[in-house]
Amino acid sequence: MEISVLPIAKLAFVDKILDEYKDDMGGLPESIKVKESEILNAKKTISETEQILSDIQEFVATAKKTLVSLKEREDKLTKQQFLVRNNKESDLILTEINNIKNEHGNLSAKMRSEGRKEENLLQLLEKQKQALVDAEEELISLHKQYELVAEEQGDDTAKYTRIRKKLKLQVDEALYDRYSRIRMRITDAAVTVKRDSCTGCYRAIPKQIIVEMRNQPNRIFECEHCGRLLIPEWVEVKEEDLE
Repeated sequence: MEISVLPIAKLAFVDKILDEYKDDMGGLPESIKVKESEILNAKKTISETEQILSDIQEFVATAKKTLVSLKEREDKLTKQQFLVRNNKESDLILTEINNIKNEHGNLSAKMRSEGRKEENLLQLLEKQKQALVDAEEELISLHKQYELVAEEQGDDTAKYTRIRKKLKLQVDEALYDRYSRIRMRITDAAVTVKRDSCTGCYRAIPKQIIVEMRNQPNRIFECEHCGRLLIPEWVEVKEEDLE
């Protein structure tokens, strides 16, 4: 099947323009994505920290009530010691009082430990929230930068994107796939031959290939050095030719 080189030459012309617009954006689109991901992770981390704090605070609140209850039981048993009738009853009460004291002591120690943990988490949470605020402000700044660049480009990007869609339909599907694969590793996938050389890698094109390009205008040649598609020097694309 005969394939004209002109559509792919036009496509390469438009892609070069769109690439320049993309370069004007710099790393803004990617920076915005990274910052948005950072904010999502920050919110998730804050939520996890708040949940841990909530669990600690719930434990402390319950532990305080338990300590009060244990103290009341201890006081009650201490009074009962004076009413016992024999040593056996006294020993049983004393054992229970010791158990309560141990439980009280262990619970108090855990409360102190959880209290220190709560204090550290509150400080950490404050830092996490400030980091989130900073990230959100940075995202706002990135969006403003993006909007300024987009405004400068105006409707041009949309215009050339629309033209590209039309041109894609004019290119043979197999050739377009070939062109796209090259663009995955080299931005300028199709380049013009100038002075018998590839303008992509600047290596000389064999004379025989130059002759074949002239004799077979509908055949698509590749640079044997860099793999780019070659557009004959006599194929010229201008802005007014695009539409």
